[in-house]
Amino acid sequence: MNSLYTLGAIWLVGYLVACAVWPYRRCGRCSGTGKRRSPMGTAWRPCGRCGGDGTSIRAGRQMAEWWNR
Repeated sequence: MNSLYTLGAIWLVGYLVACAVWPYRRCGRCSGTGKRRSPMGTAWRPCGRCGGDGTSIRAGRQMAEWWNR
């Protein structure tokens, strides 16, 4: 059981470091392209979730920014 806690702590520290170094991840809706097909499928539109940027902020980074307010 102690090894499970140790692995969890190592994973958490690694995730926090990753959030500090790389605060953004690829957008899940547009897969990082920044564009989506229109409903008819004939034209491209900017992704509504990321605003056409292709990135979104990681959950760990969002929590860190909220915590540091």
